Amino acid sequence: MREVDHALARAYARRPAETGRPATSPPAPHFPVEPPPPFVDQSPEIGLEWPETVLALERSHGDRFTRMAEALEVTRTHQHIKVLLFTSCHRAEGRTTLVLALARALSRRPGRTLLVDADLTGPMLARQLGLRPEFGLEDVVDDGVALSEALIDSPDDHLTLLPLRAAVAQPREFLAKPAWSVLLARVRREFDLVLVDGSPLFTGLSAAILHRSVDAAILVQHRGITSDRALRRAQEVLEAGGIPLLGLAETFV
Repeated sequence: MREVDHALARAYARRPAETGRPATSPPAPHFPVEPPPPFVDQSPEIGLEWPETVLALERSHGDRFTRMAEALEVTRTHQHIKVLLFTSCHRAEGRTTLVLALARALSRRPGRTLLVDADLTGPMLARQLGLRPEFGLEDVVDDGVALSEALIDSPDDHLTLLPLRAAVAQPREFLAKPAWSVLLARVRREFDLVLVDGSPLFTGLSAAILHRSVDAAILVQHRGITSDRALRRAQEVLEAGGIPLLGLAETFV
């Protein structure tokens, strides 16, 4: 089923209904029969429009993201950590930018990487990548839309994205739904690494309800915004939620 789901995701992303495939009805009997023109797939490839900030970071600090990608692969192999939550204490700490830069580093290595926008109070991944998805994470969890309909596969970038189209009205209830746990269990099986861009911890969303969905967390910090005291509090929140803290990523230094 994995191959079928992947093929369906590709077919959806490339809009096969708009390819202009020639009609297959036979010609009228009084006209000469001519062979149909060869089918040429003219549907556009799904490409990601990477933010200039991410490309600039790659040019200046690409080796750091490469080392981080290598460390995650070692962690996956030895600690069986595949679903990784990226969170922060507050907004504007560089969390989404870090996730995108790391995803580019992972895309150059073997394996399948999935980006999940689970910032339920302020999704940004699709917008940052220049996408306007028809379906997203909320449609899969709330309405039972097939996962293959919501996944966006970018072969050129060697990445797959599960976007979130809009903020979720009731984040706690959303993450408590069985469909959320089922979704995370499925992507855990089908991808080598799953990077979850989560909500900040101190925006009214408790991390405690995430403990059955992710394997570990990376806490992103901007020292100009978050104090050491706030970091200690964030670690306590993650610990209370049963989420191991894999590491601290300091940005804007």
